[in-house]
Amino acid sequence: MLPLYVESYLNFSEDKRMEQQQIKLKISLGTKLLISVVTLLFVVILFLNLSTIFILREDKITYTYQMQATEAQLVAKDYTYLTTKVLETLKLGLSNIDPRRPIAGQSLNGFESVVVNQSSIIQMEYRLLQSEQKTVTSITSRSLTDEIRTLNLKPDELKFSDELLLNNIPALLSKQYLFFNYSSLGKPLLAIVLAEVGMKDNPSGMPVAIGIVSLEKLAAESKASALTIADMSGWILFDSDPNRFYSKINIAKDPLFDIAKKSQVETGATAYEFEDHKYLGSYFRSPVGVVILARTGWSYALRATYELTEKFILLGLMCVGAAIVFALFFSKGLISPLNALTMATKEISFGNFSLNLDSKSTDEIGILSESFNIMSVKIQELIQESVEKTKIEGELAIASTVQQTLFPPESSEGKNFEISSFFTPASQVGGDWWGFFENKNKLILTVADATGHGFPSALITAAARSCFSVIERLATDYAEFSLSPKSLLSFANRAIYESAKGQIMMTFFVGVVDFEKKTLTYSSAGHNPPWLYQKRGNEYILKPLMATGQRLGEARENTDFEEKTVDINNGDIFVLYTDGVLEGKNLDGEQYGKKRARKVFETGLKVGLGTAVQSLSQEFLKFNEGKLLDDDVTIAATEFKGMT
Repeated sequence: MLPLYVESYLNFSEDKRMEQQQIKLKISLGTKLLISVVTLLFVVILFLNLSTIFILREDKITYTYQMQATEAQLVAKDYTYLTTKVLETLKLGLSNIDPRRPIAGQSLNGFESVVVNQSSIIQMEYRLLQSEQKTVTSITSRSLTDEIRTLNLKPDELKFSDELLLNNIPALLSKQYLFFNYSSLGKPLLAIVLAEVGMKDNPSGMPVAIGIVSLEKLAAESKASALTIADMSGWILFDSDPNRFYSKINIAKDPLFDIAKKSQVETGATAYEFEDHKYLGSYFRSPVGVVILARTGWSYALRATYELTEKFILLGLMCVGAAIVFALFFSKGLISPLNALTMATKEISFGNFSLNLDSKSTDEIGILSESFNIMSVKIQELIQESVEKTKIEGELAIASTVQQTLFPPESSEGKNFEISSFFTPASQVGGDWWGFFENKNKLILTVADATGHGFPSALITAAARSCFSVIERLATDYAEFSLSPKSLLSFANRAIYESAKGQIMMTFFVGVVDFEKKTLTYSSAGHNPPWLYQKRGNEYILKPLMATGQRLGEARENTDFEEKTVDINNGDIFVLYTDGVLEGKNLDGEQYGKKRARKVFETGLKVGLGTAVQSLSQEFLKFNEGKLLDDDVTIAATEFKGMT
C-alpha cells in the first residue's frame, strides 16, 4: 500500500496528464499541416518580397542621392557664375571712383556705364562707409528700369538699407563681400555687397558697391528637389519654397546644414530627420562661401517602393490562399490512418494500457503503431519508477527540513557577541555544519565540513551536532568539565569515527572565547583557517587562525591537535567558513578564491556585520549562477563586544 502523499501525487499527475493530452488533441494534425505549409509559403514569400523591396529601396535612395547631387552642383555652378560675375562688375565699378579725390562727372559716367553694359545687376549703388563713426554716405546709384519694370518693382523699393550695412561691418571687413536675401518684396532677389577693404582707413570712408540681382532664372530651374542656398551662418539666400525664401529664416539647426558645414569634403549625402519628418538630402559647398542643400521627403522619394509593396502583399495573399486549398486536400488523405492511433492515445490517458494496435501500414505510421504497443508496456514500468522516485524525493525533503533545525538562526545576539550566518547545501541536504553555545563567561564556536555532500554527509553532520549537544550539557552540569578546544575535538573525533567507521571524514574547527580574559583559544582538525579581523581604530587587521591537526574520523583515538590562543578586543570580527566558498567554480571553471571572498566581505564590513555576510553570500551565488553548487557553503561571522 502506497503512502497517502504518493497516491495523491499520482492521482493529481494523472489528471494533469489527461487534461494536457485532451488540450493537445484540439489541434489536429491536418490543422498543423495546414499551418506548416501556409507558414512556410508565407516565410518564403516574405523573404522574397523583403529582399526585392530592400534592393529597390536602396536603389531608389541611391538614385535620389545622385539626382540631388547633380542638381545641387548645377545650381551651385549657376549661382557661383552669377555671383562671381556680379562681384567682378562691382569691383570694376569701384575702380572708376577714388573717394580720396573729388568725384568728377567722368568717374560717375564710368561707374554708370559699367551697370548699363552688363545684364545681371538690375540696380547698383555706390556708398562711402565710415566704420568708426557708423555713418553711410550715398554717392550714386543706377537702375536698369526695363528689367525692374519686368519684375513689377520700382527703383525706390530696391534701395539697400543703411542699417543692414552698418550691422554687418565686421563681417564685411573680414570677408570683403557679403550676400543678403533681398526677397521681402515678393521677388527672388539677392543683394551683393562688395567693400574696398584696402581703403577702410580712408577719412572720407571706405568705398562700398551694392548690386541687386534677380534669381528668377535659378528659381525656374530648380524643380526636382527642394533646394536651399544659405550662407555659412545659416541665413537662407535662396529657397525653392517661396514660404521659406521670403520669410528669411535661419537654418543653422537643420541637421543637413550642420553636416554640410562640418564636413571635410565639399559634397555629400545622408538621410536625416528634422521637425518630425524624414528626408533624403545632399549638399554642396560653393567656392563663394555658400552651401547648396537639396532635400526630398522620404515618403515621396520611396513612393514607388510603397506601391510595389502593396502589390507584393496582394500577390502573397493570393499564393497563401492557393496553399490553403492544397494543404486541405493533401492532409485529408494523410490524417485518416492516424484517427485510430488518436483514439488509442485517449484510452491511454484514462489509464487503459492493454491496447494492441493492428496496423498493416509499412510506412512511418505503421512503425508508430508498433512503437505505441511497446510504449503501453513501458508506461506501467515508468509509473512504478515514478512512485519510488516521488517517495525518495519526499524523504529527502523531510531530511532537508530536519537538517535546518541542526543550525542556529541566521542572526543571533548575546551580551558579548553578535552572530550573522549563511548556509546553503549543494543538494537537498549537505555535509556542512556550524554551531555555538554559551557557558558562563565563555562562547564556544564550531564549524565542520564532511567529505562530499548529500545524504551520507548529512548523517555525519547530525552526529557532530549530537556530540556537541552532549558536550554543552556536560559543560553546564559539571563545572570541572574541560572546554579546551583540543579536548572537544577529541570527543568529536570519537563520535565521527563511530558513526562513519572511517568511510567519511570531517574537517573541524573549535574556538573558545573567554570574555573575561579577552582571549580566543582554538584548535583545528584540518579545517580552513578562519579569519580574525582585529579592530585597530577605524581599520581592521586580518589574522588567519592556523593550527595543525588530523581530520576527524580517520582513527578512533586522536588527541594530536595543536591548541593556540590569541587576544581579542571589542569590535574584533571572527569569521568561520567552509571550503565551498573559496573553491566554488563558475561556468568557466574559475574558482571564486580567497582573495575575492575577503575583498567582498571587507567591503560589506564597512556597513555592518550582517551586510558583510549578505554581500559575500549574494556575490558568491551570483558568481555561481547558471550551474549547481560544487559544494556546500557555510559562513558564520561573530563580532565581539561589551568586554570590560
